[in-house]
Amino acid sequence: MKILFVFTGGTIGSSVYKGVADADRSVSNKIGNMCLRFGDTADFAFPYNILSENAICSTLSDIFNFMLSVDYDKYDGIIMTHGSDTLAYTANLLGLALSWVSIPIIITAADHVMSDPRSNGAENLSAAYALIKSIKSGVFAVWKNTGEKVLAHLAAKLLEADGCDKFSSWGGAAAGIYYNENWQMTEIPAPCDELRFLKNQQINIQNNVMLLHSYVGLDYSAIDLTNKSAVLLKLYHSGTACMAGGSCSFDYLVDMCKKSGTDLYITPIKNGSYIYSTAKNITDFAKPICGMSEFAAYTRLLLAYSLEGTQRENVLRARIY
Repeated sequence: MKILFVFTGGTIGSSVYKGVADADRSVSNKIGNMCLRFGDTADFAFPYNILSENAICSTLSDIFNFMLSVDYDKYDGIIMTHGSDTLAYTANLLGLALSWVSIPIIITAADHVMSDPRSNGAENLSAAYALIKSIKSGVFAVWKNTGEKVLAHLAAKLLEADGCDKFSSWGGAAAGIYYNENWQMTEIPAPCDELRFLKNQQINIQNNVMLLHSYVGLDYSAIDLTNKSAVLLKLYHSGTACMAGGSCSFDYLVDMCKKSGTDLYITPIKNGSYIYSTAKNITDFAKPICGMSEFAAYTRLLLAYSLEGTQRENVLRARIY
């Protein structure tokens, strides 16, 4: 087997000095040497070396364009190490944009630095390598929650970790569980060719999409839509928004977007035997995004609004997996 290891920093690639952890290239080098025992041969790439909370849209561009430039015919699989704080954003972007790749791409991280005996990093790396040997394709995020087995999440369904460092999949069920050094998979996606046109492109992911989360007291008048091409409002879980009037009302946001020429998107959308008054006709004023998390929807919009014309429409319409 030949594996490409892509190191980007994060806790898994950090060291501690005087009580402060920071990304350390030498740690990634050590991980690379440790990983050589996994495969017959390996290549190593270092697109950047940061704590993932420092990621911005240009950082997403760097990793995105690097992954689009990889010659996937040279490898049996790819393991990417990443910070856990923004893992959900990178995973969802790559899960969408690399859905055409015909080898496994596994993204993993660690809850503590590798020198800490509490770290799940070594287990995550071993499980990531075992997953490459077990499947033929798909973009996955591998992570072990404390006290649980290592799980594989479809990258395009990964949710942000909670305050206890626990990752989960949108919809509830992970795609696989690592048990007795074997993967038991419930979902192994075949490659989808809808976004293959992205291969070998160089795309500047722009900071022109705003993600808003509904919460009690969200005041739209405090928001500046300058240079924003689109807004994604994450509605309450029942697909509702505040309609009480004033600057906290959804109607206020609609008017703001109309005046600024900003496209407005909403997620999630719910269907049922009845509808709440606070959700009635909401899709008349905003474009619904269905069947995915807000992380998947946001990164899809980031990619789409970095493209133009038919390419943008193809990204918005793509039905992966």
